[in-house]
Order: sequence, then structure tokens, then C-alpha cells
Amino acid sequence: MRLFWILCLGLISGCGFQLRGAVELPPEKRLIALQGVPSSHPFANELRAALALSGGEVVADPKVASSVLFISDLKEDRRVLSLDEHGKAVEFELIFRLRFAVQAPDGKLLIPPQPIAVHRVYLNPQLDVIGKAVEEGVIYEEMRREAAYAVLRRLRKVLEG
Repeated sequence: MRLFWILCLGLISGCGFQLRGAVELPPEKRLIALQGVPSSHPFANELRAALALSGGEVVADPKVASSVLFISDLKEDRRVLSLDEHGKAVEFELIFRLRFAVQAPDGKLLIPPQPIAVHRVYLNPQLDVIGKAVEEGVIYEEMRREAAYAVLRRLRKVLEG
């Protein structure tokens, strides 16, 4: 049995499988200027935190940045999916979407404008309204974090290549 598990671990490590960790940006391209979203916006905070984990940094001046990240059409939406027998909404789809583009300091477009959308289904039986509002806020926070990492993964792919 021990030999079986050793073989399994050997196969897994040999196939290139690894857990997804922080997105590492190339060292010379870690200064990113963020435009189109206020620096106090929750998404900007998530992006800043994700960049910090990647060794990157958000800078205010695009002239000192290795690339400029443009964020537009930032929206948090909520759509009713189902109603109870009294006509009250009990199931929602939460949607966080944005468009982004990345430009080099010389003005060359590295990533053309493209959308990112994160969706979650959320049950709200209207029993504990205050608690559910807090829960919805936590879900949106997770969605912003997921979108920030999606932007960074695409950015890393372009900056490495």
C-alpha cells in the first residue's frame, strides 16, 4: 500500500501539477499604474493587495510604471432568480463585472479592452435581513478578489511573453 501512494505522489509531481499560488509578475515589470477607478474603491484595494502578494505595486504616476491598467464599466449587479409562494425574491444572482485594458508606457496596447465577469448564486429567504446584507457584502468582496486575480493572471501572461 505504501508503494502505491509513493507511485501516486511521483506521478502527480511528474505531471507538472501544482497548487495555484500568488501570481508572480516579472521583477522589472512590477510597477503598475491604475486608472479609471478611484484609489479608495474596494476593487482598487483588492487589486493593490493582490499586486502586493505578487511583489508588485500600484503607482500613481503612469510615467514611472512598467504598464498602465485601465479599468472601466465597473458594476455590481443583482438579478432575481426565483420567488417564494408569496412573490418575494429568495434567490439572486450576484454579478461583478468590469472591462480592463493594459498599455505599455510608450502607448502600445498590451491587452485590448476585454471583460471580466464573476457570478454567484445567493439564497436570501428574507428571515435575517441584516445578516444577509452582511453576507452579500462578503460575497461581493470575494468576487472582487477573484476578478483582481483574473486581471493579474492575464497581465502576467502578457508581461512575461
